[in-house]
Amino acid sequence: MNDASPVRINARKPVVRPRDAASLILLRGEGRALEVLAGRRPLNVKFMPGVYVFPGGAIDPPDRIAWSVEAGTETLGPKLARSARAAMRETWEEAGVLIGRPGDWPSAPSAKAPIERAYLERGLMAAMDLLTYVGRAITPSHSFRRFNTRFFLGDGNDVHGEPAASDELEDVGWHRVGHEAFASLRDVTRFMLARAIALRQGSASGEAPLFYWAKNARRIGICREAFGTP
Repeated sequence: MNDASPVRINARKPVVRPRDAASLILLRGEGRALEVLAGRRPLNVKFMPGVYVFPGGAIDPPDRIAWSVEAGTETLGPKLARSARAAMRETWEEAGVLIGRPGDWPSAPSAKAPIERAYLERGLMAAMDLLTYVGRAITPSHSFRRFNTRFFLGDGNDVHGEPAASDELEDVGWHRVGHEAFASLRDVTRFMLARAIALRQGSASGEAPLFYWAKNARRIGICREAFGTP
């Protein structure tokens, strides 16, 4: 007879390391007519199905390389510049629009990446000085998919092209802020949208925020990412 007590093994799920990502909040209009460019995640995806989000996604290795069509990079610094590239690229891939100003090059630059060719074909430059850094958010540690996302603000007057749905976003378009379709917005989306609106109106205060969770509770800290750091 074996009198030994059964051994209990507390198997904890490993914490997923957040992947660097970026998102772009595009606003146009004023007051009750204020609109934001957003789309709905398809219902067949595992991460946030059926939820309205801003265009954005993970930072890919090529996003770390400067584009031949970019300008104003020094206003962000290297770390935020690669995040801005990812946000602008994802916005083009998911919503079909570009953010920039008419290009003014002595000679046409060479374009290797599809996003670079898209800017060149439209005679535009990817002007990063048109973007404002909003803040950073980290997905909770208990999530099966995590992101360390940097959010940027852009103005609708600098958007080129008409928004169109893609495989990654449905119902893409300019949606009035406060529309009933936004009832499903996640906390972080609401927070960053409010911060972006305040920045646009000139009423935002304090440094760029860091939105995160600790002990299953929401926390707001300060995002201490100095411009110009690698």
